[in-house]
Amino acid sequence: MNINADTKIYVHVPAGIATGGVELLHQLVSFLRDNGRDAYCVLFGNSIHKIHSEYYKYNVLAIEEDKIIDSPQNIEIYTETMGFSLLSNLRSTQKIFWWLSVDNYYSGHKTYDMSLYDVYRWDRKEFKYLLKHYLKMFLKGKNEYKNKISLRKFNNKNITFAYQSEYIHQHLFGRGIKRLVPLKDYINTDYIGNINFDNRKDIVLYNPSKGFEYTSRLISLAPDIHWVALKGYTRQQLIELLQNAKLYIDFGNHPGKDRLPRECAINGCCIITGKRGAAYYSEDVDIPEDYKFDEKKVQLSDIITKIKDTLTNYSVVIHDFEHYRENILAEKEEFEQQVIILFI
Repeated sequence: MNINADTKIYVHVPAGIATGGVELLHQLVSFLRDNGRDAYCVLFGNSIHKIHSEYYKYNVLAIEEDKIIDSPQNIEIYTETMGFSLLSNLRSTQKIFWWLSVDNYYSGHKTYDMSLYDVYRWDRKEFKYLLKHYLKMFLKGKNEYKNKISLRKFNNKNITFAYQSEYIHQHLFGRGIKRLVPLKDYINTDYIGNINFDNRKDIVLYNPSKGFEYTSRLISLAPDIHWVALKGYTRQQLIELLQNAKLYIDFGNHPGKDRLPRECAINGCCIITGKRGAAYYSEDVDIPEDYKFDEKKVQLSDIITKIKDTLTNYSVVIHDFEHYRENILAEKEEFEQQVIILFI
C-alpha cells in the first residue's frame, strides 16, 4: 500500500447491524485510530447511520460516503458481501477487498449475477440450478451468460485481497487470486476471563441459526441429553451459560473462522464440529481431529457416542483443547501485528 502521514483509511460498514463481522470492522478502525491513523467507518444501508450501541467501547468515527476524499494516497476497505459495489467504485483510492467469509460472498449476492465457473467451484447444487436456467433462457433466444461477474474481474483491478481465515485463503488462492495478505480477527475481549472447569453441568450447546437440520437429527436420537440453543441471551447471560456448560457442537457451515466456537472454547467448553468450510482447517478450528466429523460419512450414532463420552469425561478431555484456547488468546496480538504491517 502507498501510505504516508496524510493517508485516510475508510472502512465500509453496514449500519444498524451487530454481528461478529461488523464488530471486526469497528475493531480495525479503533485500532488504527488508537495508533495515529486517520480512519473512519463509512456507514451504508437503510438503517440510521450512527454507531451501533454495541460498539461504543471502540474508538471509531462514522462518516457518510460523500465525505470520502478521492485521492490515490487514501484507502477504502470493502468486505466480501460488498464486492459488487467495489467494482463500481471509480474513485482513485487504493482498495482492499477483505474477505471475512466465503459462503456469504456467494449467498449475499444473487448467484445468477456470477459466472458459472465460480458458482460451480462453490456449490454444485446451485450450479445445476443455474445451468438449467441459463439453457432455458438460451433456447428462448436470451444469452444470460454475458456480462456475468467473475472473481477474475476483481483480480484484474489491482485490488489487494485480505483474508480472515485459511479457508478463505485457500479458496482465493485456488482461483488464481493475487495480492493476498492475511488480516485475521479476534473475539470480543468481554468473553475472556478466568475459567472455572469445576462443577460444570451436562449441557450441550448448539447454534440454532446454522446446521440445525443436522443438529435436530442428533437431538431426536438422544433426548436424554440436555440440549440448549444459543439464542435470546444477553451477552452476560451467554457468558454465564458458556461457563457452566461442558460442550458446544457446530455442524453448520463455517463460512469463515467463526467466533462462537472460540467464545465457547475460551469459556471452558469442549468443541465438536463438522468439517464444512473453515472447520476443515486446523488453522481456523484448531481442535483434535477426533472431535471433527464429516457429516457425509459419519454415522449419527458415532457422534452421539462422542458427545456422551465428552460429557462423562469432561475433567480429562477438556485438556485436549488447551492449545486451541492458547491460540484464541493470541489472536488479538496477531491481528494487531497484521494491521501494523499493512497500515502503520
